[in-house]
Amino acid sequence: METEVEQLKRENETLKRENAELREINSKLNKAIQQLFDTRQQLLDVQGRLTVTEQVTAATQRRQLIQEGLYENPPPDSVYEKLRFDPTQEHVYEKLQPTTHIGCNIRSHFL
Repeated sequence: METEVEQLKRENETLKRENAELREINSKLNKAIQQLFDTRQQLLDVQGRLTVTEQVTAATQRRQLIQEGLYENPPPDSVYEKLRFDPTQEHVYEKLQPTTHIGCNIRSHFL
């Protein structure tokens, strides 16, 4: 009977060690998942800021072209032609909008 008790005590100690090891592994998996979540959130934030920056840059360039009188009648085959808004291509511009709400939207009233 004592041999069986000793064997069960050893088995219990082994299970305690294994349990502690598994808790440590689980803690490391949880930390990795949290880091992935944080990284993903940072990427979404940067994507949102980049989209706003691109929109502000385009609006600034358009305003400058308007001020210079080149927006309505740009020289043929110039880079200015690419900055004009083409209403028939509105679906393309919509794709540039962020698909998720991140922070606040900044609307430009340059034009």
